Amino acid sequence: MYYLEMCLGQFSSRGNVKMFESIAPILKGVGFGQLIGTFSVATYYCSLMALTLYYLIHSFTANLPWSQCDPAWSDSSWIKNLTCIPSKTNDVSKLNNSVSSSEAWFRLEVLREKADIEDGIGYPNWELTLCLLCSWTVTFCICAKGVQSSGKASYFLAIFPFVILFCLLVRSVTLEGAGTGILYFVRPDWEKLLDAKVWYSAVTQCFFSLNIGFGSVTMYASYNNFYHNVYRDAMVVTTLDTMTSFLSGLIIFGILGNLAYKMDVEVSEVVKSGGTGLAFISYPEAIARFEMVPWLFAILFFVMLFVLGVGSLIALKGCAFTVILDAFPHLKTWQVSLFTAVLGFLVGLVYITPVSTPGILTNL
Repeated sequence: MYYLEMCLGQFSSRGNVKMFESIAPILKGVGFGQLIGTFSVATYYCSLMALTLYYLIHSFTANLPWSQCDPAWSDSSWIKNLTCIPSKTNDVSKLNNSVSSSEAWFRLEVLREKADIEDGIGYPNWELTLCLLCSWTVTFCICAKGVQSSGKASYFLAIFPFVILFCLLVRSVTLEGAGTGILYFVRPDWEKLLDAKVWYSAVTQCFFSLNIGFGSVTMYASYNNFYHNVYRDAMVVTTLDTMTSFLSGLIIFGILGNLAYKMDVEVSEVVKSGGTGLAFISYPEAIARFEMVPWLFAILFFVMLFVLGVGSLIALKGCAFTVILDAFPHLKTWQVSLFTAVLGFLVGLVYITPVSTPGILTNL
């Protein structure tokens, strides 16, 4: 599918809407559908970048804020029946009726969870608002000149995360218990092949990781020369994407294996669900237990996440303003980029309001 999208873009040398319109006028709606989907994902994706930036800022301290419990948390209705255990300790005596400080910090300090939203969703958190504004500002600056500027930035956005990944890999595999975590990651559970949710998760991962169906692949391929070797590009990109995901998994589960070793529990018990729970609870909790410079590895991890987020967001945003420029060619690229950034920021404010507790990690 990635190869076919590249073929469509390169052969037509047009943006999404114009390309579908040239095939058949009725297909023009497909291009606009991609625009709506891209905008929806981009606005939410940038809110996750804001969370990442928030964690990054709080990582510049010798004592990571999520590594210890705050006495003020006891007043929260969410935590009053639970015992908070500092993430930097190995106390598991109250594991069944407790919550780690990393999870409590994420829920109470970052998300500002509420028991319910009967009185409304509340106002956006001003700290996350500034982080969201910064994320959109960075994206606007990169996209201000269109593909010309975003293409040059891609060299850094694509290479720099690998430098951090290999640094984290070296640290991960040298931790005690890392082998157990890595084996948990790579050992297949054949019965899961009969579970439709596993296939759903796999397809979701591939579509989001490669940006299939959003129109960004078609948009970037439209700038290629007609005889450009698209076969090679498709093989290189999809292979590197798969290997990068595998490398990230080795790092994450190596560190989670060390966390399980220190807590004397199974690896499955320290994985706080996937996605957001893994990035903002399990991994920070594992870092808090590092004996040497935990703040440094926290900075490296969240810098990597933010850079990767910027790279993905400029691809989504590039697809959006290509459609707009096709419809309104008299507009300048920086004007469209500014408009989409401002609109995305305003929509993203909804995502950084206090949230209701039930099922939050599942929804994220």
